[in-house]
Amino acid sequence: MKRAGFTPPILAGGEVSAFGRWAERSLADLTQPVIAAALADARVDTSDIEAAFVGNGFGGLIQGQETILGQLLLAQSGIDGIAVHNVKNACSSGSNAFALACSAVAHGQHDCVLVVGAEKMTHAERGRAIAALASASDRLPSSNERSVFMDVNAQRASKYMQMYGATPTHFALCAVKNRRHAQMNPNAVERAPLSVEQVLADREVLAPLTRAMCGGICDGAAAAVLVSPAFARRHGLAGPTVVASVLLGGRPLRQEYEPSVLARAAAQAYEAAGLGPGDVSLAEVHDPTAPQELLDIEDLSLTPRGEAFRWLERGDTSLGGRLPINVSGGLVSRGHPVGATGVAQIVEVGRQLMGRAGAAQVQGARVGLAQMAGGLLGADSAVATVHILTN
Repeated sequence: MKRAGFTPPILAGGEVSAFGRWAERSLADLTQPVIAAALADARVDTSDIEAAFVGNGFGGLIQGQETILGQLLLAQSGIDGIAVHNVKNACSSGSNAFALACSAVAHGQHDCVLVVGAEKMTHAERGRAIAALASASDRLPSSNERSVFMDVNAQRASKYMQMYGATPTHFALCAVKNRRHAQMNPNAVERAPLSVEQVLADREVLAPLTRAMCGGICDGAAAAVLVSPAFARRHGLAGPTVVASVLLGGRPLRQEYEPSVLARAAAQAYEAAGLGPGDVSLAEVHDPTAPQELLDIEDLSLTPRGEAFRWLERGDTSLGGRLPINVSGGLVSRGHPVGATGVAQIVEVGRQLMGRAGAAQVQGARVGLAQMAGGLLGADSAVATVHILTN
């Protein structure tokens, strides 16, 4: 929330790695080039970085590095001797790191900070990643072949169908839309053309979800540089302004009539930004499965309740439409290396607002929104983050 003394920080630059599955590559291998590229994009030196915020969800459970991962990654990139904050908060680990960085700059603690999100999910033992994902919930996995989140996403999708009349074909349309977007993103893990028929005919994970409607395990990294307006003026830097940065925890005993943690976070973000849902030009949202995108944009009030799949049908949420969603390809096609995703979303939004998105550019983009939700706590997500940037 915006408070007295809050000066919105500026996103001076950032970079996103290719997302993929690289069993032989270490987290450092993935992260070092991204950090170097982010600093170059922001036109700052390692000596300018006063603090770093590093988001990673499962390094302890999968790589065996639980406590000083940020220090290790940064030291190998030539950055040491500064405050390093290691942030772990399920799928929102990276966006949580970004929120803490925003607060540190906005309240005058630092003038120039680095945010890193990194995750290596692939492992010779597939069950290790499945068990790690389950640790972000209050339940045990029902299968060694899928995460607990697929069960919950299937339940949510089925309920959405019952309440509003959506069908599996709509979920397939969403997957196809985002795959079409991903074809313009050279860093996306899934870029092969995809049809509605292929999505519906793919292997069933758990009804109504097929494999092509679900994101898979992958690796990747992203980094961003945040600076104060005063630092930007002194160094001749420019970039979008982060006008809202909100993080909230879920409520395990939330009743069905009560707003979700995401809906509450969105309301606070719009209030802090002094903007409304109708001002948003584009959004990157947390879609571990295709149906979840529809639920997210309704919780964000970007569409009316029960109308997201109608907007999808009309092409309103496609590039060139009324409100493009997940122009990067989303989690299902771009990929979801857990700790990296939230930072990657924000870097993508920043590029759009700077007119640097190439073939995927949303024309006239002025306000961008990035949203993540993480973990499970009862019927709600354990955490939600919403960031709003303007140019």
